Amino acid sequence: MNGADLLSGGQPVTLEEMLLAREKRAARQRHAVACYRVSLISLTLVAPGQVKNSPVWQRVAGYAREAVLTCCQQHEWVSVWEKSIDERSGPEWMAAVCAPAKNLKQAMLQLEDEHPLGRLWDIDVLDSEGTGISRRALGLPPRQCLICQDDAHLCARARRHTPELLLEEITKRIVSYERRHHD
Repeated sequence: MNGADLLSGGQPVTLEEMLLAREKRAARQRHAVACYRVSLISLTLVAPGQVKNSPVWQRVAGYAREAVLTCCQQHEWVSVWEKSIDERSGPEWMAAVCAPAKNLKQAMLQLEDEHPLGRLWDIDVLDSEGTGISRRALGLPPRQCLICQDDAHLCARARRHTPELLLEEITKRIVSYERRHHD
């Protein structure tokens, strides 16, 4: 499988669709926090390029949900609500979880950093007031780039790596994971 294969079955998404998806996600987050008054996990994927949703991205999102729910079970944190979204802007998933927000964020950061596919996941945590818990707030450095060891946001802004190179790296990670865990 090469990087282009990740795109099979997906449709390109426009900037307007991405901005609208972000607005809708923020509204869902506010609604969930207002309804449940517990910590909220909001999961999206790191999907460079114009195609943000495909069968492969759906599988990656499924692996992320599975890992998050397993982590919550191990900590005896109860999910009281979940919602999955499947749009061209990419798969999304949210869960309202009875857990201290900082502890939850630390556990989610550990998943992002240690799971073989964790670098492809963007797991945000909001506290019961709707305030996001950042890596910086926990004294941690920014996420590293998929390709090099630099700050991912700086590489993305500077467009240091081509979408093709990023997709090739993502493809390698997914293929390696699926060969080891799902054959």
